[in-house]
Amino acid sequence: MDPRNATECDRKGVVATLTSAFAGDAIVRFLFPNDESYARLAGLFFGHYFDVRLAGGEVFVFGETVAGAALWNPPGGNRLGREFVEDDWRRNVAAGLGVDALARYRAFTEVLEAMTPGEPHWYLGLLGTDPGRRRTGVASALIAPMLARADREGVPVFLETGMAPNVGFYRRFGFDTVAETDVPGGPRVWGLLRPPA
Repeated sequence: MDPRNATECDRKGVVATLTSAFAGDAIVRFLFPNDESYARLAGLFFGHYFDVRLAGGEVFVFGETVAGAALWNPPGGNRLGREFVEDDWRRNVAAGLGVDALARYRAFTEVLEAMTPGEPHWYLGLLGTDPGRRRTGVASALIAPMLARADREGVPVFLETGMAPNVGFYRRFGFDTVAETDVPGGPRVWGLLRPPA
């Protein structure tokens, strides 16, 4: 089975899969540490990123039941512009998060912005696999189309992760660590860059 481009009909499945996939992720649990509110807040968070990247980026899903999803930003950022993304965040996420979660999100985004390359690049913002389908090739299949596209376009790919084992996974696809720093009060984050083949 091959990955496919997502449609609006995949929103519920993508949000559910990412919420499950990132339940143990260091960055996402730094943002939303409370078990009782995790599903609700993560749902707002992942719903926002699905919406803005479906509209102005690329979203791939695996299988009709969404066993995994990959959400990408194109070189130069969201095609509909930063204002579109920020407006969606304000309307659909920020009011529901609360002051503490917003402060943690700002701390994380400052670290991310500092490590993000200045050159145009594809950005793999989210890659998640349903926990029951891990280590079955879903994640590898999901990133393959965009890595091939980046190679054709001669553009690098950047991502960040807060999970040390992920660094080894992405190395298999040609990513190298270009930054490593701690979010104040939070996890260590690795910035990974893959030059075009």
